[in-house]
Amino acid sequence: MFSAQELDTTQPVKSFSTAELPIGELNDLRDRQHYPRGAVLFVEGQQAAGIYVLRRGRVKVSIGSAEGKTLVLRIAGPGEPLGMNATLTGQPYAATAETLEPCQIDFIAREQLLKLLERDKKAYASVALALSHKLSSVVEHARLLFLSQSVAERLARLLVKWCNEHGSCTAHGIRINSGLTHEEMAQMICASRETVTRLLSEFKRENILCLEGEAIFIRNRKALESVARC
Repeated sequence: MFSAQELDTTQPVKSFSTAELPIGELNDLRDRQHYPRGAVLFVEGQQAAGIYVLRRGRVKVSIGSAEGKTLVLRIAGPGEPLGMNATLTGQPYAATAETLEPCQIDFIAREQLLKLLERDKKAYASVALALSHKLSSVVEHARLLFLSQSVAERLARLLVKWCNEHGSCTAHGIRINSGLTHEEMAQMICASRETVTRLLSEFKRENILCLEGEAIFIRNRKALESVARC
C-alpha cells in the first residue's frame, strides 16, 4: 500500500522550456504554430524531424499495438517537450501526439537543436532535466498500472493524480477538466470503456464525485483516496 505522500504530485518539477534557451538563438530556431483540437503532431514510427514544445494547451501521448489497442501514456501540459528522445537519438517517434484542445506549439528541427546543444551547456542541462522529468512520469504511470489491485483502484488513483496536478477547488468539490472521453480514460488505465463508465456511475451513486459535461467534481476526496488505497 502506498502513502498519500507517494501519490502527491503537487510539488513542481522543473521541465524543459524554450524560454530556457538563449533568447536570440531561440527566435531563429523556433517555428511557432497554432493547432486545433484533434491535430496529430506526429505518429508512432514516423522518423523524428524535431521536438515540439507545448506553449499553451494539452496534448495526448499514446502508443498502439498491432491488434489495434491503445495506451495513453500521459497528458502533456505547457512547457513540456514532445519527441525529445527520438530527436536526440535519430530514431522514429516512439508514440503518437495529438492535441486535446487548441494549442500553441514551438517546433525546433533536429539539426538545429543538436547544433545548439553542442555549443550551449545551459540548453544541454535543460534537456537533461526534461528527460529526467519524463522518466519520473513513466515510473509513476507504471506504478498506477501494475501495482493496483483492481480497475477501480487504478481509476481512483488516476483521479487523485488529476486532483493534485490540475484540480481546482469549487463549491461543488474539486473540479477536474480532463478533456478525455471515457474511452481515453480507459486507455490510460488498461481497461474497457464500459468498465470506466460503470465505475464512474458507481462513484457517483456513492457521492464520491459528480459529472457535468466534460468536468468531473470530486465531492469526497477521502473516499476516493480510500478506493485508491492511498
